[in-house]
Amino acid sequence: MFSRNLLLIAIFSLLFTSCSDDDYMDMDDDMVVATCDDGIQNGDETGVDCGGSACTPCTTAVEIPATYIFERDGESTVSFSGQTTRLLMASEILALLRDNTSTEDEIDAAFAHMEGAADFSDADLNASDKQIRNKTAGSFVFTQLLPSIASSTVKADFDGYITEQVEDVFPFWNQVATEGNAGQLPDGSSTRYVNGRGLELDQAFIKGLTGAFVSDQILNNYTDPGQLAQFEDDNDNEVIVDGKNYTDMEHDWDEAYGYFFGVAADGENPVAALLEGADPSAFSSGSDEFLYKYVDNVEANFDGTAAAIFDAYKAGRTAIINKDYAERDAQADILREQIATVVAVRAVHYLKAGIAGLGGAQPGTTFHDLSEAYGFIYSLQFLRLPGTDLSFYFTRDEVLGYLDTIYNEPTNGFWNVTEENLNTVAEAIAAKFSFTVAEVD
Repeated sequence: MFSRNLLLIAIFSLLFTSCSDDDYMDMDDDMVVATCDDGIQNGDETGVDCGGSACTPCTTAVEIPATYIFERDGESTVSFSGQTTRLLMASEILALLRDNTSTEDEIDAAFAHMEGAADFSDADLNASDKQIRNKTAGSFVFTQLLPSIASSTVKADFDGYITEQVEDVFPFWNQVATEGNAGQLPDGSSTRYVNGRGLELDQAFIKGLTGAFVSDQILNNYTDPGQLAQFEDDNDNEVIVDGKNYTDMEHDWDEAYGYFFGVAADGENPVAALLEGADPSAFSSGSDEFLYKYVDNVEANFDGTAAAIFDAYKAGRTAIINKDYAERDAQADILREQIATVVAVRAVHYLKAGIAGLGGAQPGTTFHDLSEAYGFIYSLQFLRLPGTDLSFYFTRDEVLGYLDTIYNEPTNGFWNVTEENLNTVAEAIAAKFSFTVAEVD
């Protein structure tokens, strides 16, 4: 009897212990804290040492593709049609600025296009709800953090270029320009139309938008960490935009890509002709008027620029898929550096071209180069330093000072600008970068 009781006690003890162990293990599983570095999936980790509330997001096996192709369930997730539309609009606005039959109202309307208005020759552009004016200094950074600059100065500058073109240049379209007087000047087989100070306002407008519109949207909006952070939770959970095949963050990055490559003939591999072993003469920027138009020129001086930009776009987009936001931001920094270099190199290039033409027989050629320099210099104020929140390569005051030096301070602007004026600004721009004035052709 005694031994039988002992046996029963032993059995009940074993059962109690087993149940207790099970209960303890269940409770323990709930209480275990993710360690993130022990090679074990624990706590609320969604993978081994990743995911959950404490660890870095889990990465997938996605590798950086050779071309800008990204898919989900066999369908493309890449979309930047809005950017293509705006780039095409810019080309038509430029054409209006070069047509002396255009009215100020017509140009203003195209710049601030409203859906359905017949502002363009392309019916698809007219049907679009996109416009350029609201995207001029319209980034997250400028509208949310620096709104006074966007509302009271930058847009007013571009409105002013339109007004001056119509009021001060169009009336003298068929007259020869002289010092202090607007009109036309020959430039080889082309004709340039300048104001009384020698500035082509259409060039100031379109080259200035390289910074105020295109670069600002890429660097200070669609690849900006502060802008993208709002989408991180949804991206982690792969929340797809209603009716689309991409997450919000994926789409933002694609829109940044579209501002650079949106009118490329091959949007998936737009710099193939500039990569190692390719034929640069095969490169064509089509109807682009901005960064893509000039990447081959910069590549000719600084080999690897095109690949660095294209690779950063691909790597950043891949990092978004892999939920690796530190890597995404690292690629955004590369874009900041490389795009700033493109703008700065072109500013210096045109300043040097202007120097070469000073005193020559064709001031139209010289003024054209200096007008392009003017627009690229204006664009410098939108170039953000890598790794910073609100630090720029150049302040607005610096940029306006450079424009004073080459345009406002010399008597009658480009008619009397000196080599010293132009060299001073070229050297100041190059000093912010790792290249020298001498390296720029």
